[in-house]
Amino acid sequence: MADVPHSPPDDSTDDAPDAAPLAEPNPAPETAPPTPEEEIARLTDKIKRVEAEFVNETRRIRRQAEQDRKFAIEQVVVDLLPVIDALAGARDGVGEGEASAPIRKGLDLVEQQFAAILQRYGVSPIEAHGMPFDPARHQAIMMIEREDVAPQSVCDVLRVGYELNGRVVRPAEVLVAKAPAPKAAEDDASRAGPEA
Repeated sequence: MADVPHSPPDDSTDDAPDAAPLAEPNPAPETAPPTPEEEIARLTDKIKRVEAEFVNETRRIRRQAEQDRKFAIEQVVVDLLPVIDALAGARDGVGEGEASAPIRKGLDLVEQQFAAILQRYGVSPIEAHGMPFDPARHQAIMMIEREDVAPQSVCDVLRVGYELNGRVVRPAEVLVAKAPAPKAAEDDASRAGPEA
C-alpha cells in the first residue's frame, strides 16, 4: 500500500458561517469637560447642600434630645402619683379634732414638700374644678344634673390629674355638670298619671 501524504486539517471550512465582527458600542456624545469655574460652582453648590442637611439634622437631634430630657422622668412621675393620692387620702381621713391636728399638719407638710419637688421637675396638677370639660385633660366619670354650675363644666374632681411640662401624664377624673331636665316636661308627665 502506498502511503498517502497526510495534510493538516483545514480550519477554514466552507460550511462554517463567517464570524460577525463585534459591534462597537455607540460612542457617548462628546461633551466638553467642565471649565474650572463650572466645577467650582458645582462643588460649592454640593457643599452648601451638605451643610444645610447637616444643620437641619443637628437641629433635629437637639430638639429630640430636649424632648427626651423634658420627659425622661415621665414613668417615675406616673409611679409616684399613687403615693400623692395616698397622702391626700390619709390627710382627708384624719378627723378634724384637736388630737388629730398635729397629724394633719404633718401630712400637709409632707404633701407640700412633695408638690414642691414635683413642680421643680415640671410636674403640675391639672386645673379642673369649675373649668369647661376638656377631654384631652379630663376623664368624665359621670354627668350629673346641676343648676349651680354651667353645663359641660367640671363640678367635682374625684382624682387630681397631672401634667409634665405640658403633657398630660394622668387626666383628672371628674364629674361633669349637665342642665337639669325641664320642669314643665316633668309636671306634664306627673299630671298625665299612669296610662290605663
